[in-house]
Amino acid sequence: MGSLYPKTFLRLIVIGFGLVLLPLLFALGSAALKVQRLAAQSELTVREAALATRSSREMQEILTGMERALRQYLVLKDRRLLEDYDRLHGEFTLAAERFSSLPLDADGRSGLHGLLEQEGRLLAALESGGSVTAEEFAEMEERSRDVLASGRRLVDAGIESLRASAVDMRRRLLWLLLTALPVTLVIALWFRSIISAQLRQVDQAVRAIGQADPGESVAVSGPEDLAFLGRRLDWLRRRLAELEEQKTVFLRHVSHDLKTPLTAIREGAQLLGEGVPGPLNEQQKTILSILEQNSRRLQQLIEELVAYQQAGFAAGSIAPQPFALDEVCAEVLHGHLLLAASRAVRFERRLEKVVVEGDAEKLRAVVDNLVSNAIKFSPADSIVRIGLRAEEGQAVLDIADQGAGVDAAERERIFEPFFRGTRKRQGEVEGSGLGLAIAREYVLAHRGKIEALETDKGAHFRVILPLVWEKRD
Repeated sequence: MGSLYPKTFLRLIVIGFGLVLLPLLFALGSAALKVQRLAAQSELTVREAALATRSSREMQEILTGMERALRQYLVLKDRRLLEDYDRLHGEFTLAAERFSSLPLDADGRSGLHGLLEQEGRLLAALESGGSVTAEEFAEMEERSRDVLASGRRLVDAGIESLRASAVDMRRRLLWLLLTALPVTLVIALWFRSIISAQLRQVDQAVRAIGQADPGESVAVSGPEDLAFLGRRLDWLRRRLAELEEQKTVFLRHVSHDLKTPLTAIREGAQLLGEGVPGPLNEQQKTILSILEQNSRRLQQLIEELVAYQQAGFAAGSIAPQPFALDEVCAEVLHGHLLLAASRAVRFERRLEKVVVEGDAEKLRAVVDNLVSNAIKFSPADSIVRIGLRAEEGQAVLDIADQGAGVDAAERERIFEPFFRGTRKRQGEVEGSGLGLAIAREYVLAHRGKIEALETDKGAHFRVILPLVWEKRD
């Protein structure tokens, strides 16, 4: 099948444009040909009409002159007048020959032939000295009017033929246009489907890389350049899978290697605290407290590092189910009542009934992280405001505190791994800088958005989630 495609994607597009234009070019060429024929017919009709008009007028003028010369000759019997009549006879003959070159009908051609014969007999009688009357010439003039009427009929017939041809051409062009447009549309849709299929293969390849599925190879068929791109994407997929495996193995080994000595340190500190080796003095107890505090921080850092690694695979592990997000928020707030009370922090909640589709545990982790951060950064006797509402098919969660807030320059970087803002809480051990990064990964896995809003005082985080899980190809 690949041999049927051109070598390059650009050439495929050019061929598509050419086939799309082909019916239109055919219609345009046919229209031009028909217009050319109509123009030629119009030119012929105009030329014949002009010749008929000029010949008719000339013949009428000559006949008038011949009649005047004949009447004068019949009265004066002057041979010079007969010479004038003979000269006019020659001019009439030439004018009749030009008139006969027109495509006259049978009656017109027969009448012209009879008119010439009658005029010839009249001339012969004059030259032989026979008797000729003015009534005979009047009869010839009557026949000439019938002959000239055939010229007018020729002009009228030409005009009518031209009008009929114009109507027929307009009808044919309309049908040609009505035929060419659907054919063009069908060809355009056909090539659109072909080009979309090629681009869809690339999109599926990129999505396969994004899903980090090592068992799903990337294959792109079509033009050579797209097939080459597919092979390079497959190489990239394998390379990323290798790097991801190396990172996973590294984090697994590091967490294991750190937990083992950390467990020994914590157990040793616990034994010292229980006084198993012997009683401790105040200085030793202070050192032991610092040791326990840092060991707990190190354990928390290891657990958050593993959690961040798992958050990176959240999108592929979500089994969406409908659940009440307001109930999840209420449960998280209930779980933090003791921590809030210890810091003299109060909750102000406005939770509307909102049902979303997603992973309840992962979104619980998002809410828990934001609420715990708000409590830790809040001063004593302050309020943490939590709001939840449904708006335009989305769930909007707002969590705001009255603490130090987030610098404007750090609103985007605050969600980066291991980044800790310049405004730190007082009297606390610094965090790992992974909590907001984990929350961001979980929100993005739900096709949502998390951001730090600008406020006059404190920090204000907003999470926006779609109410309905959107399937993606």
